[in-house]
Amino acid sequence: MKRVLVPLAAACLFAPAAIAHHSFAVHFVADEIVSVAGVVTEFRFRNPHGLVFVSATGENGEEETWRAETNSPNILRRRGWSEHSLAVGDRVTIEGYPARDGSPSMRIYRITFEDGRVLIGQRPTAGD
Repeated sequence: MKRVLVPLAAACLFAPAAIAHHSFAVHFVADEIVSVAGVVTEFRFRNPHGLVFVSATGENGEEETWRAETNSPNILRRRGWSEHSLAVGDRVTIEGYPARDGSPSMRIYRITFEDGRVLIGQRPTAGD
């Protein structure tokens, strides 16, 4: 009986996390790139996705906050990122795939610093 109940309990425990994961293409336009230059106001290097918040001047001349999502810390570490890759106050240009809902949000393709350093977020092909 234990041989059946333990795996069943484990499957029930992890099922919500598996269902909650979403496809890149559901939220972002995979064949379009937008670019935003601004100042990092927050960097979250944690699961399920790293997040960068940037204050930038919008098309109307007013300040707006952009939310830029990237991969999990595990994938980012393999691409050279760490929890210290970005700091509040860094001036960056973020290029990425825009949100389908038109909000100031994107999936990061790459981040370029003023000194020319580059961090790669999403590979050019959708997924990850």
